[in-house]
Amino acid sequence: MNEALFHVINNLAGKSHVLDALGIFLADKFLYVFFAIVIGLWLSRKLRPNVYLALGSALIARGIIVEILKRIINHPRPYEILQNIHQLLADNEHGMSFPSGHAVIYFSLAFGFWKTEYFWPFFVAATLGSLARVFVGVHYPADIVTSAVIALLTVWVIKKALNHSRLFGFRA
Repeated sequence: MNEALFHVINNLAGKSHVLDALGIFLADKFLYVFFAIVIGLWLSRKLRPNVYLALGSALIARGIIVEILKRIINHPRPYEILQNIHQLLADNEHGMSFPSGHAVIYFSLAFGFWKTEYFWPFFVAATLGSLARVFVGVHYPADIVTSAVIALLTVWVIKKALNHSRLFGFRA
């Protein structure tokens, strides 16, 4: 099912120059734009706790959890084992497809803004940026779903820890 869903999404590539360019941007450079938007929200005193939560969760989820899982699991990337894919993004990495580092950052940033007016727009942006990684041929859908779950759990655990310690303005 993972491969079948990969092909459904990836087969949309190569049909439109505009869609391909958008997919490449979302899969590669949009993470920097998203990150800059989150950093910009630090200017709002009310949102600073969310910014800290989002950035801290992204750092822990990507830098520790995903890195450990990638090295233990070492799952090949789609372009390494599947035939007839549209690889729109030049990626020389081998293995370590599961889970997606980009997706866990996207979703950590989004989940850090749970219960704010930014959550849904950020969640949609995280979903689009993450699915673009499948569209361009560098990740499977399961890599993305697992990354979203890791991000959600990481944000939840950190928020509970901060609520307990009352740091950064969080309250139970």
